Parts: sequence; C-alpha cells; structure tokens
Amino acid sequence: MVSDLSNEAWDAKVIELGGSILQSWTWGEFQHSLGNKLYRFSGPNYINSVTELPLMMGKKYLYSSKGPLGDVQAATADILELAKNDHGIIFARIEPDKKVDLPEAIKSPQPTLNWILGLEKTEEELLATMKSKHRYNLNLAQKKGVVVRQGTKEDILVVWKLLLETASKAKIRLHPQNYYWKMFEHLYPDHLQIFIAEFNGKPLGAMFLTMFGDTAIYLHGGSSQINKEVMAPYLLHWEAIKFAKSKGLRFYDFGGIAPEGDTNHPWAGISRFKRGFGGYELSNPGAFDQVFSPIWYNVYKNARKIRGLF
Repeated sequence: MVSDLSNEAWDAKVIELGGSILQSWTWGEFQHSLGNKLYRFSGPNYINSVTELPLMMGKKYLYSSKGPLGDVQAATADILELAKNDHGIIFARIEPDKKVDLPEAIKSPQPTLNWILGLEKTEEELLATMKSKHRYNLNLAQKKGVVVRQGTKEDILVVWKLLLETASKAKIRLHPQNYYWKMFEHLYPDHLQIFIAEFNGKPLGAMFLTMFGDTAIYLHGGSSQINKEVMAPYLLHWEAIKFAKSKGLRFYDFGGIAPEGDTNHPWAGISRFKRGFGGYELSNPGAFDQVFSPIWYNVYKNARKIRGLF
C-alpha cells in the first residue's frame, strides 16, 4: 500500500528490516531531485522505495534499489497495481536480499559481491588483520606526508576530476556531474562525507562515503595516476574507516568486488586492494525483473544488447 510513514518512521523501518541507504528516505528525496518520480510503499512487514526511470519510445520501468525489504510478495503486489494503471511501465527491477521466482535481470545495477570490514575491533586489531603489504603501504603513505582531510561542497569538483581520471582508465561510465552535486546537497553531512588524500597539496585520491544505520559505504571514489609511489589510497581508506568507527558504525562496505580468483575480471585489481584490508565477502542474489509487457520487454532486451543501453 502507499506509505503514510513519516521520514523518521520510514528510516526506522528500513533499519529494522536490515536495509541500506539506497532505501532510505533521504536517498529517495535525492532521486526525486534528479527529476525521477518516486513511489513509497509500506505495510506491517515490508517497505519499498521505488523510482520510475525512462526508457525508449516513451516507455519506462520501475527500480527498487536494494529493495524491497521484508515481504517481497506483498511489495511486488503493490508494484503490479501501479503498473496496471500505467501501461507505459513495461517492467520493474527489484533487488531483494533473497532469490525470488522472477526472471533474472540482464544486468544487476548493484554489485552481487561486496567486501565488508567489521568495525567492532580496536584500531590495533584492524591493523593486525590487514595484509602485511597493506600495513607497509599505509605506513609509507604517512611517512611520505600524505594527508587526508574531510571535504566540503567546494571539493565536489576535486572529486569529480579524480572520478573522471579513474573512469577514463577503467573504461567505466559515470553519472553526470549534477548527480554528485545533488547527492551532496541531500545527504551531507549526516549521511555523506567527502574524504580527500593530498600529497604536497595535490589531491591524489577522493571518495564519497555514505553513512546509514550501522554501515558506512565507499560509494564513489577515484585516484590519480601521479605520485602512485606515495600510496595515497591506502591512507584514504584507513582514515575513512577510522571515521566510520568513531561514529559508532559497525561495518565498512568497500563496495563491489570480483569473484575470488577471477584474474580476468575488470575489477580484479581493485578487488585485491579491498581484500587486503581484511574482512569478508558478502553475496546477494542480484536483480530480478517483474515483467508487465512481455513484448516491450523483449524489445528493451534486444535494444540493450545491440546499443548498450544503460
């Protein structure tokens, strides 16, 4: 049913059901600020924030990022009712925490494997769980004079330039620049912080770190190809980890990783870096599509294969 929960009650329910910031009230408001229509549904044992996104030829789809939470059957019934009244919606993409009896999505918008570090240990114990090479590089960054600071709105362009450099090298797509401005406006400071690693006044690495419930997430980040020898990314993450720990958070989510041993995966290098901090792998079943118009859904799938749509 359409939710009548207040923003505080909504977030409390999301946290109760083990949800992430991507189902939070604030994240929904951020998505709405980008021009996307937002729907919020809830019931006694479920909650679901759904964004309407455009497709070709005036068609559209619904996306439930890291949701629904709780009773998926009840949540998908809400989505079905919505689609019955809008024939432009051809499917809904959902990301429940358990596998469901729906077609798997062509591509999961969110990673299916994440690397998680528990923060309940002391700093000394966390350092001890790192690989020795990581501890060495962390100490080296400190000795070389790398400094990590928290950023402000004026630093978004700094982060953006490093994101562009990283995206160009890794051949990945970024959101438009306005996306990051809007994200900062809606989430900072309670749910978002910027961290920047500098060497001799030059920014070498930066990240957007989100906080919600008991978890900090390394959401977006980039690094420079210059002065790689000073190992700035190691200190950047360590300072973000310490910040999350100081806020009483229990987990630091490094984001997506490649499967263990898959050396040909495009994320193989960054995955070795993330794993070196210690922690564990967390898997999820990925995304599933609730199809309302099979004909248009097949058109969408074929178009995506041919043209690489989103």
